[in-house]
Amino acid sequence: MSDVAFSPAWDAAGPPPRISAVVSSYRRPEFLAGLIDALSAQTLPVSDYEVVVVDNGSGGETWEKLVDLASGTQARMAVTRLSENRGPGGGRNHGVGLIRAPYVAFTDDDCLPAPGWLAAVLATLEAGHDVMQGQVQADPDERDTAGPWDHTKWITVPTPFFETCNVGYRVSSFAAVGGFDENDALTAQLGGRAFGEDALLAWNVQKAGGRATFAPDALVYHRVVPSSYSHLLHDQRNLVGFPGLGNRSPLVAKWFWHSHFLSRESALFDLAVACLIVSVVVRKPWVVLGALLGALPWLRARWPEAMARSDGRREMGLVRLAQYAVLDGVSLVSLLEGSVRHRRVLL
Repeated sequence: MSDVAFSPAWDAAGPPPRISAVVSSYRRPEFLAGLIDALSAQTLPVSDYEVVVVDNGSGGETWEKLVDLASGTQARMAVTRLSENRGPGGGRNHGVGLIRAPYVAFTDDDCLPAPGWLAAVLATLEAGHDVMQGQVQADPDERDTAGPWDHTKWITVPTPFFETCNVGYRVSSFAAVGGFDENDALTAQLGGRAFGEDALLAWNVQKAGGRATFAPDALVYHRVVPSSYSHLLHDQRNLVGFPGLGNRSPLVAKWFWHSHFLSRESALFDLAVACLIVSVVVRKPWVVLGALLGALPWLRARWPEAMARSDGRREMGLVRLAQYAVLDGVSLVSLLEGSVRHRRVLL
């Protein structure tokens, strides 16, 4: 069941929109005004685009906020409410069901698209591409005041993940592969929290013959969302799905560092752990020295990040370094579990 409300301009006379923007929102009413303002300020003529925002079973004030914002915008906008949360993929699928344009662009409720975003997405897709990924930067108004563990995104080069904070599709190509899979056992893991559904959709489109590209001019700013170390620690458990994601998407598998490591940083941590285990087992002075040397590459890689999250204070930098060691340890355990579960070695 769902409700729908429209802005005054939704059914205005004129040609059908050339592109639609779709957002699935869940329990973030405080972000909606800025999001709607950014989507209403696009450089495309109002008649060329439309916006669909889905209240994905939020409850509370989200729906009333969306209806009020839609009534005051000059953009062609529809807002719709689901009675139950269907996950981000399901919310986006529902939004696509309302659009009237041949192209769709997705962003998230914690994002602020730049004024030229939709124009750049449209130009890229009209040039013959079936899926495009755009550039994402941290919100310049918030990045300098971010806390040590606050969350944001930077996507400045192509990735295999086609994150939905900034991605666009030819609607016919999106529909041909069934849109976002809402029932995939891999992507709906970990207590129902979605993972990797955007990467698999983009790969399915390309597997079916679709053309993909990266468009740096299609810029979205990602808010700096308040977060905590404990939340980040919990998020590391999502890594249990990465071996399975690599099995399903050759693009993701190619992105892995030397095929069997999540990244260069994870490989350095694995080296440090291996050297530590050997030193504990052998208990020889020269082996202990080797263990210390084996940990140096990881220390050199993590120390600048630890200091960056410590306002330059050395003693706090040591605390952050210890926190990174715990984070990387949880990541390693998650990857080991995922390697067994999905029968693909990824460390």
